[in-house]
Amino acid sequence: MINLDTNTAVAFIAEGSPVRYELQAFVNKQQMVIAQTAFNEFVNIVQYSAGSSEQTRANRFLQRVTVVPDNPSAAAQKLRPTRSLDANDIIILGTGDQMGVVTMTADAKAVRAAIAQGVYFSVYLHLPFSLTGS
Repeated sequence: MINLDTNTAVAFIAEGSPVRYELQAFVNKQQMVIAQTAFNEFVNIVQYSAGSSEQTRANRFLQRVTVVPDNPSAAAQKLRPTRSLDANDIIILGTGDQMGVVTMTADAKAVRAAIAQGVYFSVYLHLPFSLTGS
């Protein structure tokens, strides 16, 4: 099982995403989950920024992921939000931590900010890629 954060979900569906195939290879038929907070962010981004092909890809993508309730670990709940680590980052990374799974993310700043506070999450870092509106 693998936890996806918002920017990973976006990279999966973005038109011309050069990281999509890297992400698919890493997932390699494992069950993908997305915390409720990440799901809400993703749906909002798709609604306002995605083009028609990205929206179609988003609909197919959402059929392959399971939305799980936000449930951040005790370690995550001790984190203080910073400029680089917001409350949603804590919830999303912390939910993966509570589940004992790797979280895929492009948010290296959030991961480093958590480490600076003594919390180490199991993550797979990848390059970010934004929606193109195509």
